[in-house]
Parts: sequence; C-alpha cells; structure tokens
Amino acid sequence: MGPQGTFSDEAAQKVRNTGVGVTYTSTFVEALVRVSEDPESVAVVPVENSVAGTVAQVQDSLVRYDLLILGEINLPIEYALLANAELEQVKLYFSHPQALEQSSGFISKNLGKAQNQFTRSNVDSGIQFLEAVDSEPEPVAAIVPLSFADRYQKWKCASAIQDYQNNTTRFLVVRSRQANEQLDFSRKKTSLLVEFQEDRSGLLYHLLSVFNLFQINLCRLESRPAKDTPWAYVFYVDFYNTAETEACLDVIRVSKFRYKVIGSYDLIK
Repeated sequence: MGPQGTFSDEAAQKVRNTGVGVTYTSTFVEALVRVSEDPESVAVVPVENSVAGTVAQVQDSLVRYDLLILGEINLPIEYALLANAELEQVKLYFSHPQALEQSSGFISKNLGKAQNQFTRSNVDSGIQFLEAVDSEPEPVAAIVPLSFADRYQKWKCASAIQDYQNNTTRFLVVRSRQANEQLDFSRKKTSLLVEFQEDRSGLLYHLLSVFNLFQINLCRLESRPAKDTPWAYVFYVDFYNTAETEACLDVIRVSKFRYKVIGSYDLIK
C-alpha cells in the first residue's frame, strides 16, 4: 500500500530484487486482487499486528483469491506526532485507523478534545498535515511513521507514541497459486484454513488433539465467519513445521476436516 514510505513499502523493500519495480495501491485488498491476476508479481501486505491483532480483510482475501504465502516479515512499528501548535490547541489531527488504534493511549491523553480525520495510509496522514499547514494556519497534527517525521523536524513534537514499544506487524509476501503447487514443509511455518464438515460438540478439541498427537506447536489459532453460511466459522491455523507435519495433515484430512494450506514459508530478515 502506498504512497512510498509506508510501513508496507518498507517491508516490500526487504524482498525487492535489483531492477524489480514496486507498484503502490490504495488498499491492501487491491494489492491482493492485482497479484491474483498477475502470476509474475508478488504482493507484500500486513496480516497481523502484535497490539491490534489480525488485519481481517487481508486474512480473508488470501483464501478468496487463492493466494500462497512465500514468506513472512516482522517489522517494528514506531509512530511519531507532527503538530504546528501546542497540543492543547490542536482541533484536528490526521491518522490511519490502525495508527490511531495502536497509539490510542497517547492520543486520548494529549488530543482527546481534537477531531480525528482518517486517511488512507500513515504517509497520507503526513501529506494531508503538510497540505493543511500550507493552506490554513490552523492548529493541526498527524500520526505518522517515525521515518516520515524525521524528515520534518520543524513539526515533530513527539516520538515513540505507540502504546507498546515492542509494537510489531507481520507482513506476508504472497503470489497467486500455481497448478500442482508443491509445498516445502521443511520451512519454518505453515498456515492453514480449516473448515468443519459437520456441527457437533468437541470439534475444536478434536482438531487440536491431532496437533497434540504429533507434538506440533501452534503459534496462531483464529476463527473467522464463513462467508457462505451465517453463524458458521472457519479457523486459521499457523504452526511450526516438524518432521511430522505431513503425517499430521494426513490425519486431519481423514478426520472430517477440510483444510487448505495457505503456505509453508520462512521468516525473511
């Protein structure tokens, strides 16, 4: 997601090869739709934040557009505040919804009486702030990435305003799924979508008991609404691969569970 300088852009630069271009989109879903239509491209999108949780639209779109995870990037998230006046004078501030959620403590304490205006990205917050400062000399502020704020020291009034200093976002590198895809379970992690073929008591316990049987460690388990049946749910499961991964999946397959491997991948540093 653009413009240049967003956290998504920073993550994308970690996997960009020399001579390969980067195309920016206005939403995460747009990036996933475009990569689903172009088998020669990959998308870099956030899927989970250590404070705010899962980016639901990305998680659901991985399945909807039949995408495959190639790798994972963990990126520290640091926010700063730009302002052209004392904070008690600020009447309006710009922020992306996720930035506001992850900095809610600071904002409630320092800008509780100001009106928020949501933006398309964290960098867009900074751009709208600069445009407002140029056009109208009214007290305004913006939550922006620290790297953006460092370029505008004149307006930078606070750093590290995120609620938790270890705030981290998981980004996924994904591409369209190919025919007869061969998965490599020697990679660090695997992600699954699991659907139940019946509704009865003990289903989740049964699923978890299979992983326990093979001593496979889950690192994420989350339910999401099934899109085709009201009040039915699917599960997203991330786990660490072992030599028993394929045997575990074989047992799940014959245990009245439907599953789809969304990817088997390593951490990209």
